Amino acid sequence: MTDERRQASRGPSRLWPFKGRDDIITVVDLGAQKVACAVVLLSSPRFGFDVGSRNIRVIGSSVVRSSGITGGRIANLAAIETSIRRAVGQAETQAGVTVEDVLVTGQFAGLIAEVFEAKLGHAGLGREDVEAISAAADEHCARTQRKLLHLFTSSGEAGAEAALAGHAPWAETDVIAISMPIRVQRQLETSFGKSLLNVRSVLAGPLASAMSVTNALERMSGVLVIDMGAQATGVALFHHGVPMVLECLNFGGQTVSEEIAQAFSLRKFEAERLKVRYGSVYDNLQADIDLPVQNGDTGEPVSKFSLNRIIRSRASEHLKAVNERLKGAGYSVPNGGAVLTGGGSLLPGIRELASHLFAAEVRTARPMTLNGLNAGNVLSALVGGCLYASRHQSAGEMPYAPELPSQDSSYASRIGQWLRTSFL
Repeated sequence: MTDERRQASRGPSRLWPFKGRDDIITVVDLGAQKVACAVVLLSSPRFGFDVGSRNIRVIGSSVVRSSGITGGRIANLAAIETSIRRAVGQAETQAGVTVEDVLVTGQFAGLIAEVFEAKLGHAGLGREDVEAISAAADEHCARTQRKLLHLFTSSGEAGAEAALAGHAPWAETDVIAISMPIRVQRQLETSFGKSLLNVRSVLAGPLASAMSVTNALERMSGVLVIDMGAQATGVALFHHGVPMVLECLNFGGQTVSEEIAQAFSLRKFEAERLKVRYGSVYDNLQADIDLPVQNGDTGEPVSKFSLNRIIRSRASEHLKAVNERLKGAGYSVPNGGAVLTGGGSLLPGIRELASHLFAAEVRTARPMTLNGLNAGNVLSALVGGCLYASRHQSAGEMPYAPELPSQDSSYASRIGQWLRTSFL
């Protein structure tokens, strides 16, 4: 890596507006049940596309109960503002610092990945091409009232290295643009702004979760990552190291709890407690026993068999919906199998059910341990945000801002015009 590229990777951009990477960065994960915050000290800067947790030290963290988010959407600005203020305040107190800028992640509704082809017309992809591609993607998102979050090239990590060096071997490449509705972006800015916090960058939740539970080799060979949250499920399908499919689906663990509450006439918190304590996807030898919970209407004990039947039915629907989304995009579960994370992945038997429905190898995973933060499955996105901050971008992601080219070169104009047309 040349000295010029080292310096370029340190500067701020619209995709990464923080001034440097050897500073304190605050990561906030917004969810329907919890708001998690981590104040991260990047004590040993690393450059390029290498990744690891050795340069990350979490000096303050907190998890508080969330209110105001429903199905990946902000439904109550005042409520989520209170949750954000509590989470950030506790992390600030523990870290002994005052937070101003934050990196926000979460399973937000409307996250999508669009794939289009860039015909370069020559054998090299230089910085001029990257700027033209970024400008075209940014312009397309602006026309459709969306906010551009990430840009990837389908050539993956090695291809991105070659592209930035100016000697990429291909004449055309696929570009993946990940975006979210600009309305959601403005809601986030408003919610954090009332707490005197600046949203400096937004990281797609499925991408963050994938970075914390898989390694670069797994993503390069192809893997499906499913973050099973409370009210939203994040899906990210990786091929050659980049996310070809990324989406947040409007269902999660609370959907199962609501079904249980309706079937047995229970209150929601009672149904959630029943599911967590006694629920399973598959029946065991004690499936016919009665549980110490009574049906709200009949007063009869709830049987473990009937409880598991509801859980199995709803969980199957969720996993089948994920599979249908992949098929609709022209993909299937890759050879690397699938990885389940999030609170829903803790449900006994969910891995076996997913393996049966996907006809592939499936494992459950918790995020890697960071210095100062030993997180469980429910904090995968938070850990992924810390990892993303430590490496500046994800492997294969274009590190330059989607600014319009400063010089109106004929080649850059042709590339930009072709890309703008391809987005229509």
